Amino acid sequence: MAPPTLIPLDANRPLSTKEISDQASVFQWNPYIPMKAWLRTANTLSQEGKSYLLDGNFPQAYLLYMRYLTLLVDFLPKHPEAKTYEGERALREINKSLPSVVENLEYIKTIIQKDYNEWKSSQVRREEEFRQKQKAGRARSKSPTYDERASRDPALSATSRLLDASDHQELAVELAQREIRRRDANRKAIRQPGVRTAGFWDNWTNELADRQAEDEELFRRKMEMTRRELDGAEDGLVDDIPRRESRPPVTVPSRNSSYRYPSIAKSVPIQYEVQQPSESRTSTPQPPRPPKEGLPQWHEPSPSRAPISLPPELPAKEQIYPERTLSTTETPQELPTLPPKIHEAASEPPKKQQRLTFKPAAYLESGEPIRSVFLPSYLRHKFLSIASENTRRGLEMCGILCGTAVNNALFVRCLLIPEQKCTSDTCETENEGSMLEYCMNEDLLMLGWIHTHPTQTCFMSSRDLHTQSGYQVMLPESIAIVCAPKDNPDYGIFRLTNPPGLDHILGCTQTATFHPHSVVNLYTGAQRPKGHVYESEKLEFYVHDLRPGARNDPAQNKNF
Repeated sequence: MAPPTLIPLDANRPLSTKEISDQASVFQWNPYIPMKAWLRTANTLSQEGKSYLLDGNFPQAYLLYMRYLTLLVDFLPKHPEAKTYEGERALREINKSLPSVVENLEYIKTIIQKDYNEWKSSQVRREEEFRQKQKAGRARSKSPTYDERASRDPALSATSRLLDASDHQELAVELAQREIRRRDANRKAIRQPGVRTAGFWDNWTNELADRQAEDEELFRRKMEMTRRELDGAEDGLVDDIPRRESRPPVTVPSRNSSYRYPSIAKSVPIQYEVQQPSESRTSTPQPPRPPKEGLPQWHEPSPSRAPISLPPELPAKEQIYPERTLSTTETPQELPTLPPKIHEAASEPPKKQQRLTFKPAAYLESGEPIRSVFLPSYLRHKFLSIASENTRRGLEMCGILCGTAVNNALFVRCLLIPEQKCTSDTCETENEGSMLEYCMNEDLLMLGWIHTHPTQTCFMSSRDLHTQSGYQVMLPESIAIVCAPKDNPDYGIFRLTNPPGLDHILGCTQTATFHPHSVVNLYTGAQRPKGHVYESEKLEFYVHDLRPGARNDPAQNKNF
């Protein structure tokens, strides 16, 4: 058997449970990061795994649940703060989710193993084909970089239609908002007293097939609309096509009007023959032609036309009748065979139904891919209006960017205002337990944060870098938005570089609030076109304020 390295990696090949488990155990554990940050990370892993489970992306859900399990069982109990009263209570609370996570892992494991075994059974044939190509000198010496990375990405390892988010931004937002509404409706139905709803695994095959079919239909409609728009633009450039269509009926009859009568005269012999009684019958049935010898005798008596018409009718019926009997005998034999073929063809697509999955939007400095993040374009302005009083007083303020993962992309849909302590240079979140509880109840991921620099420029301070490392250690797509109303530009969307930024900040042991770092290029812009963040005017969001005394009536849940 040839070494696996000689065979090109399949970008969409299924991964085994061992391969996924090995990836799940690889992450940067740092006991110096506060316990509350790790609890927030654990919540993000759990919610993200649930989102991929609902998407039917079982390999990625398995990776996230395994990483969540590893973090809770192997690492968090070793944290220095785990021995404190608050730490022990927090661990007891979060460990309540372990039974459901283990149950999901058991179900997912059987699905992943089945897909991997089916792929493995056909691997021998692919290897043989590759060897033959290699002998013929047509094999590539090395796989493309994208295939190498995609073959190790569980999110892309299953059968799916891969799309580029930059080319399908409106489709991505529409699919996400439809899925978010569906999940919200299911969550509200579960909370209703006396209402019993089925679990995910009770009817998951039919539900996923229906959702994937809906996504595929929406994708086709979007493509058709794009084609029509392009065709409309082309029609505007080709205005002479209608004139060519209208030319024949206008010009040709006018020039050939003198020939109408001669052309009618050419059919005069036909009219002349019609005047003969025998020819009037020969126009419809052709058999009268053989008895032309008896025309003079049968011309005078009109009643003799009956025997003349009978001979042609009988043979005509004999010729038409067997043809009809053959056609009627064949059609009932064909009709029963066609429906089964149609039903078989219609029953196959659900099994082969491909879900829509968006490719990575960008790559880290290490070459690892990161997913697209869609950000409501109005969210920044709404946050500035909420923070306007603090900005007027020269105090910072922060908010949490919460969202959902759909089709391997991340969508910010909630601006969460936590309890916080604000100064002119810092803003520290407080009572993070309420923040985690709200996100768990609403199935929200913490995708980053936003804060103001009311008196400073638009940059990431050393304090901001350490805060961002807590978000980005487990979610590399996490972003930090800095709003500096007095600066130009007045805002920026950033992430830590990796490497060197994330590794250096995680290894920094300085305790001063603001301190210098010996490494430059610690953070970079995250907005498109070079980054992975798209701002969308069509993406809806809402605001929820956790500060004491804040009003969170139903009106605040309206979408902006």
